[in-house]
Amino acid sequence: MKRFFQAGLLVVILALAVLFFLLDPSKNQLFPRCIFHSLTGYYCPGCGSQRAIHSLLHLNIAGVVGNNFLFLPAVLAIIYHFIHPFLNKKFNWRLPNFFYMKNTPWVIFGIILLFWLLRNLSVYPFSVLAPG
Repeated sequence: MKRFFQAGLLVVILALAVLFFLLDPSKNQLFPRCIFHSLTGYYCPGCGSQRAIHSLLHLNIAGVVGNNFLFLPAVLAIIYHFIHPFLNKKFNWRLPNFFYMKNTPWVIFGIILLFWLLRNLSVYPFSVLAPG
């Protein structure tokens, strides 16, 4: 049953990747708009993430960073989380898994809150954190 779930999840992820590769969220009405931004006019920490996914799938790193500055570090952290056990086992390394340290959730939460606040300031250099 677990393998069936994993296979189904992989199919869904691949289908979404193809959808995001083929369709640009900034030019297509299929993709949902941010409710927080629609109601308040302010950017949430996730604003620009759909466009960042599209840019990442096209290997446009500048577009990823321009749409959501935290998106690339988040993707790299997730990749590290999943690849770190393999690297430790394969090469007999002892890489730490930062996700299981006591204060990690609070540090991540603080970074997200700070990013949320700063990207809504209209003064340079913080204004560049707003989605492009």
